[in-house]
Amino acid sequence: MAIELQWEVPMPDELSGLEALLERVAGACLEAEGVEGAGFGIRIVDDEAIRELNRQTRQIDSATDVLSFPTVAYPPGKTARSCPKRLAREYDPSFGGVNLGDCVINLNRARQQAAEYGHSLERELSYLAAHSAFHLMGYDHMNEEEKKAMRAMEEKALGGLGITREGVEVSYDRLFELACEAMQMSYSPYSHFKVGACILSEDGRTFLGCNFENASYGATICAERCAAGNAVVNGARRFKAIAVVGSTAVAWPCGICRQVLREFSDTSLPVIVGEFGKGYTVRALGELLPEGLSPEDLGVDVRS
Repeated sequence: MAIELQWEVPMPDELSGLEALLERVAGACLEAEGVEGAGFGIRIVDDEAIRELNRQTRQIDSATDVLSFPTVAYPPGKTARSCPKRLAREYDPSFGGVNLGDCVINLNRARQQAAEYGHSLERELSYLAAHSAFHLMGYDHMNEEEKKAMRAMEEKALGGLGITREGVEVSYDRLFELACEAMQMSYSPYSHFKVGACILSEDGRTFLGCNFENASYGATICAERCAAGNAVVNGARRFKAIAVVGSTAVAWPCGICRQVLREFSDTSLPVIVGEFGKGYTVRALGELLPEGLSPEDLGVDVRS
């Protein structure tokens, strides 16, 4: 794991998928720096806890948004990529890799800043985690040159994940890539046709699924419904996109899967479909299921 997440405040329901998101953010930051086999701890705290840390470590009586505590002392002008020996000295067997240090995020301040800047809380927490990650890898912003270099790395990491000022957006390329990963887990001893799927939920989480067959044939479950079940059991009730990949041919969702997707999305849902190792095409769900039955037709709001 790239991170170890510790909640020191009650975890809000809307942030149940935060660990997976911050795991991706941390991984993108490490990749941007060119560092492998490393990670760091993230603590989510409140105003008073971070105020006390500021008092103890910086002699500042203030509740800031984020604090970083690196384990590595980098030479002036150097960052993690150029200090492999120093990183190696911080290998922690219990962590399972090089422990770069700790990131402490103030949830209260993150909420305030998200509202102030007009973007989602997930986006603000992602930015704070990335900002801290680069501090832990030797970056700083004490002058304009340092600030410019650090900001460029933050944008490189977050931009690659589709995390923008407006919120957390996962690219079609990334969803298709995740579907390809899920496809590798397919259980298809009868057809030998592997299918993988990845659903993006409205809150930015991703859920994987693969087809798994059955000797009765009729009990076979499609990758799309496998992913949908994964999403539902984790509390997702609105889907934002789905990617589907077939091992040797394009695997368009069957009629049942199209109806299941309609249950948790509107007709604009992007359906990203392709063949492994090749490109993909995108169609709106309404094109694939023009007259599908929806919860709204029955007076049901799936968000409630």
